Amino acid sequence: MRGIGKFLSKIDPFRNKKLKNFFIKLLSQFFKNQVFIRVDKSERIDVDFGDVKKILIVRQHNQLGDMLCAVPLFRALRQRFPSAKITLIASPVNYEVVKDNPFVDEILNFDKVKFLKSPSNFFKFVRSVKVGFDIAIVPVTVSISTTSNLLAYISKARIRIGPASLNGKENPTAFLFNYQVDLDWRDEEEKHQTKRNLDIVKPFGIDAEDLSYVIPYFDEDREFAKNFLSKAKDFKFLIGYHPGAGKVKNRWDAGNFAELALKLADEFNALTLITAGPMDDEPVEKMRKQIDGKIDYLILKNEKISRIVAVIDSVDLFITNDTGIMHVAGATKTPVISLFGPTNPYQWSPLNENKFFIWSKTGDINDIKVDEVYKLAVEILSRKGARD
Repeated sequence: MRGIGKFLSKIDPFRNKKLKNFFIKLLSQFFKNQVFIRVDKSERIDVDFGDVKKILIVRQHNQLGDMLCAVPLFRALRQRFPSAKITLIASPVNYEVVKDNPFVDEILNFDKVKFLKSPSNFFKFVRSVKVGFDIAIVPVTVSISTTSNLLAYISKARIRIGPASLNGKENPTAFLFNYQVDLDWRDEEEKHQTKRNLDIVKPFGIDAEDLSYVIPYFDEDREFAKNFLSKAKDFKFLIGYHPGAGKVKNRWDAGNFAELALKLADEFNALTLITAGPMDDEPVEKMRKQIDGKIDYLILKNEKISRIVAVIDSVDLFITNDTGIMHVAGATKTPVISLFGPTNPYQWSPLNENKFFIWSKTGDINDIKVDEVYKLAVEILSRKGARD
């Protein structure tokens, strides 16, 4: 078995394009005579779902923010099938934000690295998927995942719903679904990602009005936040900042964050909170050096998601780059200012109450002026009032 694992790690069947294309072409020959229904996302059709007891959602592809934008889809399925067991396939990169989601009963973690190290783990995972689902759904908004499509098929669900095409590009493995949906938003550039996730099921009469997303946290997390932020009682306001981002083009310069923090701390007698993930050392250190010795601050680094949510839920304002933590903050009651450069905020900015964004007119996030963010922050904090 170790020899097989070593071989698989070299060819990586999840990423090797030549191997994948050969496999798809070979597999498609077995589906030539398959009967399927193809609809546009704007159409409505009647489907007899029958007695639905088990639903599978495959969302292991894409990042943390993409997963959170799918939460309204989970809510819609729970409302439509209140008694069904809903299983979600996630991945290590987005598992944490949904592991306690109230609309999902079970989460299967699709860990490619673990599978490549030990193929027996992969076969064990496959067995956990082949349990007789009634419906399998693969929502897509950014890219089509052959792996996700295959997982839906091997679930043996009698109703398999997935993309026929994405923005005009045909899905080469659409034959794995018996209900195929054309998803095209080229004329709807500003349609939010939460609504795009719902488009995969809207033709079947499944929808949700509530587009908010939630990340539950618990008493242990509240206690952690209380202790971590104990210093805040000596200040009128607590303002959080996230100067990092996985994509460099999504990072507002850390020097700008430092300048903003200094101005707001002075204006509002505010304690500064800096949040950081494992890839944020450089911008966090740059910001820290520029504020060190001038204002009081705390750094929350590499904590688990539920604790981060509890902490952000306790601050008076959170200012962040367009990155995963922006979506996490979007699940809280805290006012949030999100800073956008090349990405369209009408698609990606948090939709919950008290959520704001500033979008660079040029697409370069560093063309956003500190004074522009400062003025919006002052407006929000002045309206909110000081802490008790």
